[in-house]
Amino acid sequence: MNGIKAGQHAGVRPWHAFACGSMLGLAALYERVRGLRDGRQYVLCHSSSTLDHVTVVALVLVAGAFLAAVVGGVTAVMREKPSPPAFLVACMVAALAFVVAADRVDAGGERRAAQLASAPFDEALCDYPAPVYSATPGWFSW
Repeated sequence: MNGIKAGQHAGVRPWHAFACGSMLGLAALYERVRGLRDGRQYVLCHSSSTLDHVTVVALVLVAGAFLAAVVGGVTAVMREKPSPPAFLVACMVAALAFVVAADRVDAGGERRAAQLASAPFDEALCDYPAPVYSATPGWFSW
């Protein structure tokens, strides 16, 4: 019988790390896709390479959450002896840290877009069509 015996507890398994990190990454990705449609939008006079950079950095950080999930799950399964629970927990914490960092970067991008959008808008001097920045801050953008 492979069940949990009296006095034992179910430890952290490799699939826990994979599932936790993947769900965090999917939730963060969903926030961004939904934010592109439903989020606050800022009409800018000129395109901003800073905002483009912020968007790329946030997406790379979300990808880092997926990477932490895969590394945690695959590494634990590939090893001959079981991975220590601390390693798996560290992978889950790393995935959470990547998502929090992505949300914080996006919140900074929104602040920058608000500053740029507050500048006077002169149609004769601005780019056409005017670039629009869609804010995609997540749950951790306090």
